[in-house]
Amino acid sequence: MFVQVIAPLLAVFLAVAGADLVGGPVDTDINNTEVQDALRFAVTQYNAESNCIYTSKVVNVIRVQTQVIAGVKYIFTVEMAKTSCKKSEDENTCATNSDTTIAQPHECKLAVWSKPWEASMMLIENTC
Repeated sequence: MFVQVIAPLLAVFLAVAGADLVGGPVDTDINNTEVQDALRFAVTQYNAESNCIYTSKVVNVIRVQTQVIAGVKYIFTVEMAKTSCKKSEDENTCATNSDTTIAQPHECKLAVWSKPWEASMMLIENTC
């Protein structure tokens, strides 16, 4: 009797535990236009908040997730590195600094909360 009750309950529990959580973060395609816009915003904010004289740029996208939460939360795990451009220069034309002691590649988690109906974006996480 015990095995007949516990085994089905355990099977259901394991099936539910392996499924994506409704409302939880899901992996997303980096090539999506909205995702690209959010990443550009995140990098611009990252550079604005940084105390470094050089701008940084994404050199590798490790993971992208989205989560629906009264808008969309974009969660980026990226590798950032400093460029050869100072903050006062146009960052769109900047290459990663060839001197690795200046470039200092490092992994960052950046999260952006977007509320399109309010035309609002906010960097809510910046962890490097």
